[in-house]
Amino acid sequence: MSTANRSITFTPSLFFQYATCPHWIWHEYYSDPKERGELPELAQKLLEQGVLHEEEYVASLDIQEVGTRHGGEKALAQTIQLMKQGAKYIYQGYLEYEHEGVKYTGRPDLLERRKGKSYLGKYYYAPIDIKNSSDIKKTHWLQLGAYSLLLENIQGVYPEEVAIINAHKERINYLLTEVHRDKVLEQIQIILDIMRGIKPPLKLVSTCKNSPWYKYCIADAEAKNDIALIYKLNANAMAVLRQVGINTVADAATMDIDALPDIPHVKRSIAKRIKLQAQALEQGTIKWLGKPEIPDSELKIYFDIEGDPLLRVEYLFGFWVVGDSEMKYANIGEVRNHPDEDRYYVYFLAKKPEDEKRMWKALHAWVRNLPLHNTLVYHFADYERVRTKQLAERYGSSKAMDGFINRLVDLSQIVQSSVIFPLYFYSIKDIAKSRFVDYTWRHPKAGGAQSIFWYEKWLDTGDTQVLEDIINYNEDDVVATEYLHHWLRDNVNLV
Repeated sequence: MSTANRSITFTPSLFFQYATCPHWIWHEYYSDPKERGELPELAQKLLEQGVLHEEEYVASLDIQEVGTRHGGEKALAQTIQLMKQGAKYIYQGYLEYEHEGVKYTGRPDLLERRKGKSYLGKYYYAPIDIKNSSDIKKTHWLQLGAYSLLLENIQGVYPEEVAIINAHKERINYLLTEVHRDKVLEQIQIILDIMRGIKPPLKLVSTCKNSPWYKYCIADAEAKNDIALIYKLNANAMAVLRQVGINTVADAATMDIDALPDIPHVKRSIAKRIKLQAQALEQGTIKWLGKPEIPDSELKIYFDIEGDPLLRVEYLFGFWVVGDSEMKYANIGEVRNHPDEDRYYVYFLAKKPEDEKRMWKALHAWVRNLPLHNTLVYHFADYERVRTKQLAERYGSSKAMDGFINRLVDLSQIVQSSVIFPLYFYSIKDIAKSRFVDYTWRHPKAGGAQSIFWYEKWLDTGDTQVLEDIINYNEDDVVATEYLHHWLRDNVNLV
């Protein structure tokens, strides 16, 4: 399909698509729209929630709203008229500029009048966006930078001081330097090249799973056996490898590491790991780096936290307790018994964000009862350690809680130092669902992002089945962590 006769319209929302997966933009232009998958439920929820958040915030401001919601000449004319009139805040203003066959458009949530000289007089406008996140992210300032470029063409002034209103209705100001401006222009050009038909090099990262075209990205990479399939192969290393003719997994599996040119931020040990990862994929087998060194204890606890970064709340602490046949430590928290008599699931839940402190206090009381001298707490990745320490700082710690944190054992670090899987990603779900560990989650949509969606749906609807889905998902996570632990332990002798 060609864009020869197709007009190109650039919108700042393309920054988000590019950051999620560069091929998202390409597929939107060149693939059959009937093959487009659905956006994950959390992404869809955020889009809907964003509108509600905007309307709630602007209700407190003296705004002039551009009534035409679909853009075009009428909306542009109305926006410029309000700018000339000196409206203090313009809500949903529409900006447009055409240059060399490309129509650049943007719809900042707010345009704020500022003091200073411009074509308009003794004032100019700066963009403000209303976001559901807590902090300003790269895609946010890229969007704001694009709005500033559009405003420059209307008022003759490029507004450097921009802002977002975050999920807590806090204003976060941001200064766009010349470096930021150059980055915006650079990324606009990259995106325009994709829209004109230059397909970007294959690249697979975890965020690709949030694209409606994720399955096609995987299928494309597999069809070519592309090096993008190699886990943790960063963009710089990938570019250098392609330059020297290493384009496939098979190429990487047989490459001469000593003959490689210098790759920025890639040590020789990392290059060796890339080669082993490629060999694992080619052969469909595991590559052992060394014996897994896993500390052991009489009481084993498997730990997982569910948190919502948008609401800045941790809403569920879940534990799979192994080795307490008398259930001595099942007297605090919500407990689910298990047919296996020396295992049970205990969890602490904040049914509302404001319950987080109460949840922490209950967890703290439970930790005080644990025989920490004879206990280890296994988890996967650093989220549990980081969030537990943050809540301890926020709500108070103790000698017992400090001891609990010191007993944490991160199985992801043990995996990284001991074994290479023939997998594209290394999350607990990717590893546990593989044919090696062979664990199955109860819910087909189970995942961290889905848990956040469920929690916000629970807050909106009070649907107890949704709450049950969250708890079941967390329980599956901690049981899967035990499965991985056992798999590592049982395969030590194969090394």
